[in-house]
Amino acid sequence: MRQYSTSASPKSGAQSVSLAGRFSYEAVDQRVANFLKGQADRIRRQCVTSIIQIGKALLEAKRHLSHGMFLSWVEDEVRMPVRTAQTYMRVASWAEEKSATVAHLSPTVLYLLSAPSTPAELTKEVLAKAEAGELVAPATLRQKLRAFRQKKYPLETARLEDLRRVELAERDVSEPTNHSAGITELAKIVAARLSRSEIERVRQLLTSDGVRRDLDLGSNLERALANLAQSSPSRLEDEEPRTARVSNT
Repeated sequence: MRQYSTSASPKSGAQSVSLAGRFSYEAVDQRVANFLKGQADRIRRQCVTSIIQIGKALLEAKRHLSHGMFLSWVEDEVRMPVRTAQTYMRVASWAEEKSATVAHLSPTVLYLLSAPSTPAELTKEVLAKAEAGELVAPATLRQKLRAFRQKKYPLETARLEDLRRVELAERDVSEPTNHSAGITELAKIVAARLSRSEIERVRQLLTSDGVRRDLDLGSNLERALANLAQSSPSRLEDEEPRTARVSNT
């Protein structure tokens, strides 16, 4: 986890914020190290300033256009994703009444603090630390936000955490799988009984977004097949495979 530290500015005597991360300056001369730290600080400030200025410019442009026209203008003329533009505008509106300390915050912290779901007391705490020369790292801020949501919305948070764990488990490609044999058998059954166009339709359905996102795909598919077997027993029971019928003709 990255740590934020403060150092005294040689020109003004005021505190400037520096980021003590994974990078080590031990391999360079002290003068070079000081120069690089100053450059990093300036780049971070310029990045934050640019975000706020762009957000203000977008807000000014939005006053002259309807919602739909504004979105089209952002994508076609500004050539910026709509979600990015909305984030910049939100940050600009949020930072308008804040002190100059906002310039010391990282873009990620700005995005988190300007979110409507972030509690006011947490925002006040982070800004107070920034005023004192101590900045909260994004990872720390995320932990605080997670703790707040768990305390205020325990049931909803627990459900989201459960869904997240399921999603991560399904994405863990390193976990060995023993379903390949069953999948191969299923593909053979489909190939034996369906035409090429029907097989292509099955492939399209299985790779659709709705099916990919179905966390209960196995149970839902089993239920659908059971209902189909009950509704059409004569057609499904002991039916000879298509390949067998073709070979016997």
